[in-house]
Amino acid sequence: MNAVLPQLSLEQRAELDAWEQRALSREEFEARVCAPWTAQEAQDFDSLVAWFNRRYPTAGERLRAQRSLHAQWRRNQFR
Repeated sequence: MNAVLPQLSLEQRAELDAWEQRALSREEFEARVCAPWTAQEAQDFDSLVAWFNRRYPTAGERLRAQRSLHAQWRRNQFR
């Protein structure tokens, strides 16, 4: 099934970007951190953990992956 994504105007995109980039108040942050996961969020998390454990089955592979991703992040950080 292919989801149809909404088409946003430049004005709507700018408004959404501003909303996403805004600083949260302490209360908003706490509310988001303490909110219980939905069933879909829990399922998505479990799926990601299962994929990661299949992709990197040993501790050494997980550490190498983390180091590689960190190096990639540092290379792209100031672009």
